[in-house]
Amino acid sequence: MEHIEGVSRDASGRASASLKNAASWRSKTGAAAKRIAKILVQLVLLLGVYAAGCALASVLPITLPGNIVGMVLLLALLGTGLLKTRHVGDACTCLIDNMSLFFIPAGVAIMGCVSLLEGNVAKFALVCVATTVLVFLATSGTVVFVSRLMDRWEKR
Repeated sequence: MEHIEGVSRDASGRASASLKNAASWRSKTGAAAKRIAKILVQLVLLLGVYAAGCALASVLPITLPGNIVGMVLLLALLGTGLLKTRHVGDACTCLIDNMSLFFIPAGVAIMGCVSLLEGNVAKFALVCVATTVLVFLATSGTVVFVSRLMDRWEKR
């Protein structure tokens, strides 16, 4: 029988992991469980801000989507320091890392409506290209604006 480090054999030849390996495995799984629990708590916090935004949007005199009001509320909480990035950072990173998953339902819905696109493929492609360019322009404009704003803030 071959010898594997960290594995011992009893009198009958059955392998058993050493206590050292078990403790190592337990500490790794414990750390992973803590990280998952932290992300879940942060997701609940973000969901609470979203729910508050929806509730606030329902009583506002103008019609605004609740998710937009929630994002403005989140920005206000972060900007005033009432909410720190460490309170929601891991959940946000997790959401951004898995963002492509959020596009799957939209893609499947488009596949279900292929018959509606027949004869309009060129128009659909033009709209896709145009909106992509607009998103690029809006993003770059926002980055430039925020960068200049941060430079002015640091010079104070």
